[in-house]
Parts: sequence; structure tokens; C-alpha cells
Amino acid sequence: MGEGTSRSSLPRRRSRGRVASAVLSTQLLISATVLVVIMAIVVFNPVALTHPGLFFGLTLVFLVTGAAALVPWGAIPRVWGITLPIANILAIALVRDSSPDLAAGVLLVFPVLWLARSFDLRATASGVALAVGLLWLSRVPDATPVGFSDFGDMVLLPITLAFVATTGHMYSRRTRAQSALLRQHSAFIESALDKARRQEHLLVEVLDAVDFGVIAFDRARTVTFVNRAQRRSLADFGAPVGSVVHPVVFEADRTTPFAAEAHPFARAKAGQAFDNVVMWVGSPGQRQAAYQTSARVIRDRQGAYDGGVLVVHDVTRELEAVRARDDLVGSVSHELRSPLTSIMGYLDLARDEDDLRDETRHMIDVAYTNSERLLALVTDLLRAASESGRSLPMTFIRCDLAQIVADSVEAHQVLADEHDVELRIDASHTAVVSADPMRLRQVVDNLITNAIKYNREWGEVVVRLRPDDSIVRVEIEDTGQGIPEEDLGRIFDRYYRTKSARTSKAVGSGLGLAITREIVNRHGGDLSVSSELGIGSVFTATVPMVAVDGGARPDDRTTT
Repeated sequence: MGEGTSRSSLPRRRSRGRVASAVLSTQLLISATVLVVIMAIVVFNPVALTHPGLFFGLTLVFLVTGAAALVPWGAIPRVWGITLPIANILAIALVRDSSPDLAAGVLLVFPVLWLARSFDLRATASGVALAVGLLWLSRVPDATPVGFSDFGDMVLLPITLAFVATTGHMYSRRTRAQSALLRQHSAFIESALDKARRQEHLLVEVLDAVDFGVIAFDRARTVTFVNRAQRRSLADFGAPVGSVVHPVVFEADRTTPFAAEAHPFARAKAGQAFDNVVMWVGSPGQRQAAYQTSARVIRDRQGAYDGGVLVVHDVTRELEAVRARDDLVGSVSHELRSPLTSIMGYLDLARDEDDLRDETRHMIDVAYTNSERLLALVTDLLRAASESGRSLPMTFIRCDLAQIVADSVEAHQVLADEHDVELRIDASHTAVVSADPMRLRQVVDNLITNAIKYNREWGEVVVRLRPDDSIVRVEIEDTGQGIPEEDLGRIFDRYYRTKSARTSKAVGSGLGLAITREIVNRHGGDLSVSSELGIGSVFTATVPMVAVDGGARPDDRTTT
């Protein structure tokens, strides 16, 4: 409470001090000028020293100067300040009467100007009237006719005083208005500056509270801010004092250092904007941490470069979790291959028996075919989890995609009936392609299976085959729940599953569409999707066609 009162009274005390200082300085100027005139009288007209007006005028000037120095003018009502210029007018009039030849009446300009600058128009007019009246009354005791020599004191000086008073008053009003406007602007700027300081402080506190590093720099590429998380990361890995980024970082393999110009911080300072660049910190063989970096360019209102910001997020746990997941998937897939291989071996032996009934042989053939497909899926899962970057092995031969689609639709009729979904095919043309038939069957099977699993009850799935001059389109349209727009860009990412898929009863690993798209791309085609929420989705796979009189022969095989 006391501190607030003291702060509020400080500007008031300063204002009072300024008022007292202005009064004293103005009075000292008038007093000094009057003393100069008296010294001139002493030199040029010593007889005037015997004039009583000179004594009373000089005494009044000293009294006014003492009052100006001793009275706290800033603490008393402002109206009392008018007594000083009025007293000066009287003192100057008395000094002038003692020696009219020196034209000391010109000094009346100073107190009149004082009144014009510091008081209202009434006070200024009263001061001018008093000065003019004293000038004119000084001629009464002489009783001599007014001549041309008196024109200056009787006419020109009053006009001069009126002009000075009017001009001074107008200038003072304009100055006060400008001062008030400047004070308003100053208060506005001070308020804006205080608000900016508070916002800057809040921003710093927020950025220091987050768990990711933030580095900002200006248009001169000078670092202006490093938050607490970034400084903590630097300290954890023993970065040199004064560093703002880790001097040595490694690429995704954890062992290859980034080139100087490829360092994320160097790229950000060069004015590049990028997302999700992963770097590893820490020497190989020792503790390492992974950071995902993103950079943005800052521009001013004119669009000119104004600096940038680099965000560094620790993703070590996420990457380690992905690696652990891949290891688990790879281990499980590896363990599944052995029993599947054994099952297929015994089924193959069983098929060689000559005394099998046709019905039993058919069931064994179906089991063997599905075992082959299951083994291929497990192999793909193992390959995808290994992160080796190698493509799926494929053997390209000339085959009819229409027959592959028809066989897949027939095989999925049972699944469609179980889900109360109508499955139809619209494929009346042949479509000869150079492809791996097993892989293309895998593509069609996966798309049809998804269309059935994520469809609504009593829904519909339509499989269309559209041959063209150079490509053939396979469209799988469903009447399911649709795919949200924010998921469309990631639906083909490995291990990614939409929120609706995660909450549904349908199980999945998030690898099916990723592998499906890779297979289609390996065939020189493309896999795309269009969807509308509540209406359904359409997956379209395109594969290049082979001319009827050319292309690969059925017995010509190409393995990749």
C-alpha cells in the first residue's frame, strides 16, 4: 500500500518541482534584465538615482525574486502565480519613470509574455491593460502636450505588448495542446510497451515450460532465444559452453555424421523450412538420443525475411518403441514360418496319396492353397518389420487380371455372407498384364477383405474391372462408414490405422494397405482412394496392360 502511494505521488512531486523551477528561472531572467537597465542608468543618467520610483522599483524586483525563490509555487493554487508578473509590470513601470529616455518600458514585454504563456486570456488581457495604463498614466504629472517623440511609448509599445500577448497566448495554447497530445501518445506507447513486455515474458515462460527445444534467430541469423529444454539437452550431452545446438549429429543410421550444410540448424539459418528431420545425438556405441527437427521461416508484413525458428523434439522413446515393435513382429513372424512350412510339407505329402477321395483331396488342396497364402503374408510381415528397405520378391509372367479378380470375388463370397454384405463383380473383359499373379491376387484380396470388414450391415461391395488402351483399373467400391479427410493422407503408411478401424471389431496390423500399394507400385501402377464419410470409399488400382500380340510369353518369367 505504501509503495503504491509512493509511486503514484512521485509524478506529482516532479510536476511541482518543474513549476517552481520554471517560475524561478523566468523571474531571474526579468530581474537580471532590470539590473542591466539600472546599471545603464547609473552610467548614463546618475541623476535618476535620486528618483523615488527607481528605489521602489528595484526594491519590488528584489522582493518578487525572493518570493519566486522561497514560495513553493507548485504546492499552492496556480492563480496565485499571477501576482509575480503583475508585480514585475509595476516594478518595470517605476524604473521606466525614473529615466524615460532609456525606453525601459520595452522590458514590459517579459512579464506580459509570462502572463500569455502561463495563464488564460483574461489574465493576459488584464496584464496588457495594466501595462498600457501605467504607460499612459506616466504622462499625467508632466502636463505637457503629447508629441511625435512620445509615439513609441504611447502607441507602438502598447501595440507591441498586445501583439506579443496575443501571439504568446496562441502559441502557448498550441504548445499545451501538443504537449497533451504527446503525453497521450507517450502513455499509449508506454502501455503498448508494457503489454509487449508482459507478452514477451509470458511467451518466454511458456516456451521454457514445454518439453521440446526451441531456437529462434533474427534476420541477421543471430540467435535471439534458446529455451530451457534445449539448454538442458545440450548439458546432458556435454555440448561446449555457449552452444545453441549439438555440434555433431548423426543421420538415421546413428553413425553417419550430418554434413555441415545439411545440419538442421544450418538449413534453418539458410532460410529453409522443413518438417520431421530426424537426427541422433551422442557418439556411436554410447548413449544416444533421437531428435525430430522442424524449421519455419518468419517474415515481416512486407514478406521480407525476418528470421526463423527451429523446433527440436525428443523422439527417442517413440523410435525405440517402433524398433521394439518391429523386433516383436519380426520374431513372431519368424516363429510362424517354421510351423507353416511344416504344415505345407505334410499337406503336400498327403496330396500325393493315391487312395484319397476327391472330396478329401479338394479340402487338402484348399488347405494347402491357403497355407501358401498365409506363408506369403507372414513373409511380407517379416520383411516389412525388418526395415531392410528391400522390395518384395516378384516373378512377372503374362496373366489375365480379370480371372484373378473373378477368383478373388468367388473366394470372398463366404466372408461377405457372414457380414451380410452383397458382393458383386463387374468385369466382363479380359485384361492381359505382365505381373506376378500371386501378388495381384494379394492386392485384390486385401482390398475386398477391407471393403467387407469395414462395411455396414446389409451393405454392398462392387468390384469393377475397366481395361483401357494402356492400363487397366480395378475399382473396389463399398458402402461403408468412409475415411475421415485427416486420415486419407496417411492411410497407406506402414502400421497406420484410422481411429474408426482401431475402435472396430476388425483386427489388423496396419500393414495391409502399405504392402498392397508397394505391390501395385512395383507393377508400374498406382493405388489411390477417394472417400466420403457416411457414404463409402472407392479404392482404385491401376496396372499397365500388355498388348495381345506382344509382351511376355506365358513361359517367359522375370524375377525381381
